[in-house]
Amino acid sequence: MHILPVTDPVLIFAVVMTIVVVAPLLAEKLRLPGIIGLITAGILFGPYVLDVLEHDKTIDLLGTIGLLYILFQAGLEINLAEVRKNKFHSLSFGLLTFFIPLIIGTVSALFILDMSLIASVLLASMFSSHTLITYPTVSRMGLSKKSSVTSTIKGTIITDTLAFLVLAVIIAANHGSLDLWFWVRLSLLSAVYLFTVIVLLPILVRWFFRKFANETGVEEYVFTIAILFICAYLSHLIGLEPVIGAFLAGLVFNTMIPEKSTLMNRIQFVGNSLFIPFFLISVGMIIDVRQFFVDVNTLIVSAVMIIVAICSKLIAAHLFGLFTKSSVAERNLIFSLSVNQAAATLAAVTIGHRVGLFSDSVLAGTVMMILVTCFTGSMATRTYARKVLLEEKSVITVPRKRATDRLLLPIKNERNIHHLVEFALLLKEKESHEPIYLLNVALDGKQVDRQLLEGEDVLAKALDLVNAAQQHAIPLTKIDINITSALLRSAQEHRVPRTLFDWNPEEKPSYGVFNRVIDQFIKNSNEEVFVSRVVQRLGITKRIVLIVPPLMNRQKGFSDSLYSVIKLTQMINARLIICADELSRQGIEPIVAKKKLTLQYEFKLVNSWKGIDRLLDTMLSDNDMLIQLLARPGQLAWRLSFDRLPHELATRFSRTNLIAVYPPSDPEHEYEDGLSSDLPLYRKLQPECFYFQYAHQHPERLFKDMCRNLQQGDRDTVYDDLVSTLRSSPIELSRQILLVHIHTREIDDYQLAVATNPDTFSVDHVSSRPRIIIILLSPESYSARSHLEMLSEIAQMVNGKEFINNLLSSEDYDQFIEKMDRTQERSQQR
Repeated sequence: MHILPVTDPVLIFAVVMTIVVVAPLLAEKLRLPGIIGLITAGILFGPYVLDVLEHDKTIDLLGTIGLLYILFQAGLEINLAEVRKNKFHSLSFGLLTFFIPLIIGTVSALFILDMSLIASVLLASMFSSHTLITYPTVSRMGLSKKSSVTSTIKGTIITDTLAFLVLAVIIAANHGSLDLWFWVRLSLLSAVYLFTVIVLLPILVRWFFRKFANETGVEEYVFTIAILFICAYLSHLIGLEPVIGAFLAGLVFNTMIPEKSTLMNRIQFVGNSLFIPFFLISVGMIIDVRQFFVDVNTLIVSAVMIIVAICSKLIAAHLFGLFTKSSVAERNLIFSLSVNQAAATLAAVTIGHRVGLFSDSVLAGTVMMILVTCFTGSMATRTYARKVLLEEKSVITVPRKRATDRLLLPIKNERNIHHLVEFALLLKEKESHEPIYLLNVALDGKQVDRQLLEGEDVLAKALDLVNAAQQHAIPLTKIDINITSALLRSAQEHRVPRTLFDWNPEEKPSYGVFNRVIDQFIKNSNEEVFVSRVVQRLGITKRIVLIVPPLMNRQKGFSDSLYSVIKLTQMINARLIICADELSRQGIEPIVAKKKLTLQYEFKLVNSWKGIDRLLDTMLSDNDMLIQLLARPGQLAWRLSFDRLPHELATRFSRTNLIAVYPPSDPEHEYEDGLSSDLPLYRKLQPECFYFQYAHQHPERLFKDMCRNLQQGDRDTVYDDLVSTLRSSPIELSRQILLVHIHTREIDDYQLAVATNPDTFSVDHVSSRPRIIIILLSPESYSARSHLEMLSEIAQMVNGKEFINNLLSSEDYDQFIEKMDRTQERSQQR
């Protein structure tokens, strides 16, 4: 009775999984990469040494799946923005790492190994191709999006495609079938295949994710794996290698599966724990060490093949590094990734041996070359990946001033919980280990026990979703008589700089922007706040349209929120479109350029904010995300019309994800460049600048009275400009206050007037009924900074109910000043 090799399928799987656990641990103990442990275990337990496992169809199937999985993950994790930015780098490396080994290998085979020309070219093409065996090591170390790594991955596809093309041409020539029809057939089938995968497949994937995404994510994972192997098989069917189809499938899903999503974690977990180890073990099982001792010729052939493979790849990597001005560590990392010979090489030598082009010595030499290059590549990858990491840490600067990367996520019920958690994960920094605080607040009263039980159930589901993505979350439960107070205290107690709310636009409040809880939290918090209406998977987003109101870029905290949007854009591989006026664009562009981030972005200039909805109508599609930056009341960039915009956008674009972002604020240093004033603006104004209880409802009459008091300039011109601005672009500072602001060359200093009406002013094209009108005339000769200072003072002046109430209830200037003095005294006494 033969015990070995093992034939029982259960025992085979048990042996392999034991190897997957033990071999990397033993290798690490010997200070060797885990990959070397798995390959060595494959040699020892394979058919040529201990003969425990037979290289049968099962091992071959799982090994092939592992190889396809490696290429799929490479396409999935590659930094597409970096590739687009340096697309010629990928092409350059692909051509260098193909032609240099091809030339050196052909010459060596012809003159050293005395092979025929056709056999020499086929042997050299084996040196050109390589397998990304050590890619999982780079991925685990967080370097998968490094420019040198992305260039190597794309270069791998180019050189392997060319190597397989050489193989196909040589085999066709050897069989006498290399004719015009061969080239026409290959070209047509390749074109149809690429069109199907690159153009049609993304449409299918987005449709599936939009229609069938759910909390478990099982259907999404199964669909993704099915598409992977369908693409791989179709690639094989048209005469290309399956690895090309697997890589293209990864590229398709790259823009739809966020890096920190649950689905991405599942793909990486299954690959790294099951399929990829099977592939590495199968590589070891094909190596027959006995062949190295057959004859001297085998050793000579092996030595030549090893030297040519290593030296040619080293030359190609360093030439490419010189071309891209990469560091020495990055050049050696490129070499360590591209030197490994395995599946592609074995496929070529097997076919060459079968048709009689290669001898047994070449077959044995190939096995030896695979062993040495995999060992060299594994050792070099671990060494130089660490050096690249050390280089990055020495130059990286953190662009944010945020103390922690914690996030507060209030959860009321199960509605939209899957999308909400996905968004929270995307907002966190890539390397952050800070937790997400999941908070449920129960109102104190008779129903508090029921609320607590329901809240615990919701928190448990949210916690499962966060854990599934291998992220850290802390569930919190609070009992309070006021939900907003509980939220504010929780944020303060746990030093949370960002809060994410789920928003249902159908719950429209009678006043305010979102609802009572969110509005009160925003008013009383100085931290960054995200309010989300997510209706579909964030990963399928093609473009993010960012609305930046005028003067928003001059507020403290703007750069932090802009950076948050940029990182979100990068996480989901989307394109950023910034809607802003010309002045804001001039302020935003240097911020984006200064951070030196790889980002696809463009500006869409807004000439009139009244037509922003019509502009978005022409821009948005279902796969876009809309983000609006908002200012808190009393801030420089706050406008009533922008507070109304979220509900209008939510109604108009019901199938588009909508996010509102309030940048973090600092009340003591609210504006950039220190725009502030110690003396209240109303104290600087003369009594004649106030028009208390103005009798006329039409602002045009007010403009005439103000212009009569002008001591300089053409009064008619100023009046016409004021009327024109009133009809085209008045600024609603609140529901009771309207600002009419013009720039004019008719004056050489600021002119300001404040008028109140006992009823309301009558203003067309304005939804509110203002009782206060502020008129600001700004000299064109003054700098932009000076204009901002004046607008800042106006914003500070009108911020607060006391000012508005005192102004509206006063009959004259003296009475108003007296009331403001009493208000100030009461404030100081508190």
